[in-house]
Amino acid sequence: MMHEALSKYDDFSIVSRDLTDVPAFTLSALVHNEMHFLPPFLEHYRKLGVGRFIFVDDRSTDGTAAYLDQQPDVMVLKSSRKYGDKIAAEDAEALGLPHRRLELVWRMLLVEKYALDEWSLHLDADEFLDLPEGMTISDFTAKLGDDNGRAIMAAMIDMYPATVSDLADMADDPVIDLDKPWYFDGEEHLRLRKGKAPKTIHPGSRARLLAKHDLNPKSAWLETRLRKYLGLKIPRYNTILKPVLLRGECGLRFESAHSADLKTSDGILLPLRHYKFNGPIHARIHRATTSGGNTRGGLEYKHLKQLLAAMQEIDLDFRYRKSVRYTGFDDFCRAGIAVGFD
Repeated sequence: MMHEALSKYDDFSIVSRDLTDVPAFTLSALVHNEMHFLPPFLEHYRKLGVGRFIFVDDRSTDGTAAYLDQQPDVMVLKSSRKYGDKIAAEDAEALGLPHRRLELVWRMLLVEKYALDEWSLHLDADEFLDLPEGMTISDFTAKLGDDNGRAIMAAMIDMYPATVSDLADMADDPVIDLDKPWYFDGEEHLRLRKGKAPKTIHPGSRARLLAKHDLNPKSAWLETRLRKYLGLKIPRYNTILKPVLLRGECGLRFESAHSADLKTSDGILLPLRHYKFNGPIHARIHRATTSGGNTRGGLEYKHLKQLLAAMQEIDLDFRYRKSVRYTGFDDFCRAGIAVGFD
């Protein structure tokens, strides 16, 4: 039975078709102005075997709702509330949430209403999960046993073009072109440990680039300089671990978009391409830092703005000696990013 504190925020209404009772593998997501990603996103996950998409549209103005309304396998929900709203403090306490963010409640509702006791994907529109060639998501879940728990984690791998100039050339692309040259940091990011959270080996390209330009706000300037001089590890910046494949249960709690209180597999790690460095990134930075609708007032986008400005002046290249041009799933296996597919 749904928790009372959770059900009071369930004001979802169906905008497009009602697919509530359609028996198909489900992907759910929260979307806002995602037309840059949605056409390839839907195509990609249909090929992986997703048969039902459930989106909460947070008042998009770029044609997202109209586009999704034309898709026969998509159900769109709306709420009277907004992504950046806060829930009551007493409700957050009752639900055991560390934050009052409404988006955590939306994520919990999507699981409880549409994905109880079955495997489903929970993603954002700029995230593309990779599996071995020819494998569907149902093929993958059919191989999972009880020892894999109820959540499969993914390493979020930021994809980037070769240079800032290449990024600028993408600004006028109405839809992201996944066939253009995209690169990623080709080294092990996370190391699985039995009974423990994965150990961070490499914190990702954003942490690397911010450290290179002395812009990581989580590391003092002197500490950054000492790390460089002594050849120490790059300090962390963003969370690169995310539960993307869940077997939902009543009472599931999202502690953040990157953490759910489900037993996770310590033998499998999926690769998740994350297109943070995309064509309309400057427009997204402006919107995120002025609308107030993003987590922590769009602080992450402020850092991206500083980074891109610094790169424009100092070093146009996103790549480093371990950058790999992406060609497919096997690239992530060779880099030690995809784990459990031997």
